Amino acid sequence: MRQKTSITIYLISIFIFTSCREDIIAPGNVAGNVNEPIQENELNHYTFLINADKLSANFSSKTNFNYSTTRILLTTSDTEGGSVSVGVRDNAGASLFSSTILMDVQNQYRKISGAIPDRINISLANFTGKLKVSLSYVRD
Repeated sequence: MRQKTSITIYLISIFIFTSCREDIIAPGNVAGNVNEPIQENELNHYTFLINADKLSANFSSKTNFNYSTTRILLTTSDTEGGSVSVGVRDNAGASLFSSTILMDVQNQYRKISGAIPDRINISLANFTGKLKVSLSYVRD
């Protein structure tokens, strides 16, 4: 009797756990989060992800860098319209990087050196598509 009860509980547990996992979206997966950005801002690293649908918005974040050599990586995919503007500034407000994207871009990166990034500005103008912006420390 005890063995039948254990087997029954085991089978019910398996059924419940496998049927409930169907609609869960993994962290970092922007496929299900429309118009909701995900931002990671850590020491010497910043990442911005969004799955946008005709979104017009401005995002500005203070970064947390203590090195003057960084790399910015831009990726857009499934772009259907609109534009994205990305700008990086130092603590005096001087522009370190500026770019406007109108179409799909795969892993475009540029090295930024000579000043410590203090702020990143991302502007979406009626943008539909997926965007990833990453700013990270690079060793010389």
